[in-house]
Amino acid sequence: MAGFEILQKSGVVGYLIFFLSVVALAIVIEKFITLRMKRLIPKEDLKLLLDFLRQGNLGDAVELCKRRKSFLSIVVLDAIRNLGEPTRENFLHAFEVSARRHFTDLERGMPLLATTAAVSPLLGLLGTVMGMIKIFGVLTGGGAIGSPQQLSAGVAEALLTTILGLIVAIPAVVMYNIFNKKLDKIAVEIEAAGVLLTNNFKGLK
Repeated sequence: MAGFEILQKSGVVGYLIFFLSVVALAIVIEKFITLRMKRLIPKEDLKLLLDFLRQGNLGDAVELCKRRKSFLSIVVLDAIRNLGEPTRENFLHAFEVSARRHFTDLERGMPLLATTAAVSPLLGLLGTVMGMIKIFGVLTGGGAIGSPQQLSAGVAEALLTTILGLIVAIPAVVMYNIFNKKLDKIAVEIEAAGVLLTNNFKGLK
């Protein structure tokens, strides 16, 4: 059975589930691209920043952050710009505030992925109920023998929407959990980087 034919047989609910699957796929692809540790917190950038801050070369550190567009460099640049009085406590606080603010960008799409995982099987159940209603409508209308096409249409809608809902929901749940783990790891790594930079920032009180 061709994909378009399956959608036709699954009715309006099937199209809704298909739309959610496209949204979920787009989010998964985007997260695979953006949630890469090497891209977000490059070891080379961290090493260079540590070297510059140990030597008190704040200007070089700022220039490096401007040239590199990693998550780490963006957070460090914001922290330096909002440092205020040059104390370790102030820098670490500014770093944490900046990290939390930019971390929301990394989490973008996650609530929608979770919603897709939760709603898809419910839509499948809705399609099942709608298909059963069609079947009962044919039966009560005296068409059990005379309208086999109507019966098969109701059965198809009932079964296909359930299957489609699960096909979308199961991968969405798995990927949501995987990305949540990745985000947790990124949060731990950026926190560790902030403490390391603070302890090696020459000139802070």
